[in-house]
Amino acid sequence: MANLREVLDGFSGEGAAQSIAAPEAWGQGRTLYGGMTAALCWHAATRALPDLPPLRGAQLAFVGPAQGQLEFTVSLLRRGRNSAVVQVACIGAAGPAASAIFTCANPRDSHVAHDLVPAPAAPAPETCEVFHRKPPKLLSFPAKFDIRLVSGSRPLSGGTPEMLVWTRLLDEAGVDPVTVLLATADVLPPGAMAEMSAWAPVSTMTWGVDFFQPVTATGWHLLHTYSDQAADGYSLQGSDMWDASGRRVLTARQIVAIFG
Repeated sequence: MANLREVLDGFSGEGAAQSIAAPEAWGQGRTLYGGMTAALCWHAATRALPDLPPLRGAQLAFVGPAQGQLEFTVSLLRRGRNSAVVQVACIGAAGPAASAIFTCANPRDSHVAHDLVPAPAAPAPETCEVFHRKPPKLLSFPAKFDIRLVSGSRPLSGGTPEMLVWTRLLDEAGVDPVTVLLATADVLPPGAMAEMSAWAPVSTMTWGVDFFQPVTATGWHLLHTYSDQAADGYSLQGSDMWDASGRRVLTARQIVAIFG
């Protein structure tokens, strides 16, 4: 079972055109786990443009299954003195799989500084219960992570649609922290699944992630995921992630389709 570093080492090609075989050990049904698809898109961008400023925001549309041989096309949309905007298209065996826009920018001098979203109180991760008591057979990627439930509801429990967990990638050696966070930030099922009492398919349609730079921490991170509105087969979902020191490192929004 390839770790993240081994997966990234499997890229071939260079510049605007790159490819890799979708790693089956990171699967989620008939597609790759969304966080892995995002991480692969970002890695393709950094291979093509290794001098990019720090990543500030990523907007992804998951268009179709990411399966088979994945082809990446990287386009630099704009480069300024401090910022750069990059587009990455991912096409798999079944057709278009994902479209990503990455916005990167260097730090600026500013007197404005605040953080109004402190980390929730949480016991040490080692004292918390394992989140996936028995992962569904369709999901192979949870084996790559250690996930511990702090509070909230498990999927299919009929509970409130939010979850707070400690999580970490089990083997992150040799991978930059931003790529690790992209691969980790989507590790939880949609919050709406906690309200469900029986299994039904769900699918993330869009994912927007904003980073608070610099991202340097590795290891355990606290992840809060919640659905704040759901109707007509769609859920609006948010999430926040803090490192072990209590510093918020990203915030995200998703639109999730619910087929049941």
